[in-house]
Amino acid sequence: MKEITDLQREMLKKYHLDAMVTMTPENITYVTGAYIPTQVTVRSRKVIHIITEKHDPVVIVVNIEEPIMRAQSWMDPKSIISYNEFTQNPMMIAIDKLKEFGMETKRIGMELSYLSAIDMDLMHRELPHAEIVNADAAYEEMRFIKMQFELDRIISFGSNIEEVIYGAFASARAGMTEKDIYRFISNGFAEIAKGDKMSMPMVGSGVRSCLLNGEPTDKVLEKGDIVRVDVMGTKDNYYCDCCRTAVVGTPTEHQAETWSKLVKAHDDAIAQIKPGVSTKTIYDNFARQFTEWGFKPVAFIGHGLGLTLHEEPYINTYKDTTLRENMVLCVEPIHVIDGECGYQLENEVLVTADGHRMITGTRHPYQQLATIRADG
Repeated sequence: MKEITDLQREMLKKYHLDAMVTMTPENITYVTGAYIPTQVTVRSRKVIHIITEKHDPVVIVVNIEEPIMRAQSWMDPKSIISYNEFTQNPMMIAIDKLKEFGMETKRIGMELSYLSAIDMDLMHRELPHAEIVNADAAYEEMRFIKMQFELDRIISFGSNIEEVIYGAFASARAGMTEKDIYRFISNGFAEIAKGDKMSMPMVGSGVRSCLLNGEPTDKVLEKGDIVRVDVMGTKDNYYCDCCRTAVVGTPTEHQAETWSKLVKAHDDAIAQIKPGVSTKTIYDNFARQFTEWGFKPVAFIGHGLGLTLHEEPYINTYKDTTLRENMVLCVEPIHVIDGECGYQLENEVLVTADGHRMITGTRHPYQQLATIRADG
């Protein structure tokens, strides 16, 4: 895709790089359009993409996955190089290609948070006069702003995910288990994802709702339990991430009041989202509000969403990013009462030219705490 190639070349200039070497699964998908499944499950099956200012990009892929690259990728078929995983080292193929491109003394950007020590050593030995630098920030910046095809996938998928959660709440009742809720969610997810995958199953009830990423267990749902559900997964390689909290039976006054405050924190944060706004300002306002209520602010209230579940920009106190049109965020205030329960509300939001647009949170009213039948 020309737009992706052009964007990479913009990053080459901005970060003063002569070449970019891409290796992480998410960024390989971004720059090629192809998802190579065994790149994740078999670490030795490297996929390596190389681009320079003057040379057309090339991609190196294990031979048994070459048909997937050719079928899914927008790259020129002549630029796809395959290798035998048992007789060839893909890093050496990449190094030879960098030499062919005249990069022996140039500045090469790589994802050093991903590159192994062994591969880094090989790069230094084979290209002793090249400058190998960390390009993680360049890749983060590239993916900050979503292109239209990315937005189409995220919005199409995300806008349906609420149906999965509320369908599970409607099917569940006291006496069932967390695993039953997960089964309802899995079935609903399969219906809308059409073959793609759900990841990190998160269902917690009662005191287990305090566990922010707890997997479902055989714990039985009891009247009065707070139940927290977070649905995360991919369709066409792009993630959805949506969380809701429910109570088994009628909520107590304390539960309803706690949820009302969480909703206000959520809505107040989203109301600030528009181009030009500082993410740190949004977080600081949230933290001040939570503290005034006697709640303990979590480390972040939001994150980017796309080819990975959590990506830049984060809405936290540690980074300050200026929001721009076509960023996609998840806003998720969390309140945990240690030893008792945890509340969470999460929605996907698109930054538009003049404000924001909710991707989730439009089909079912989240202002009231959802309920699960207590009559068994």
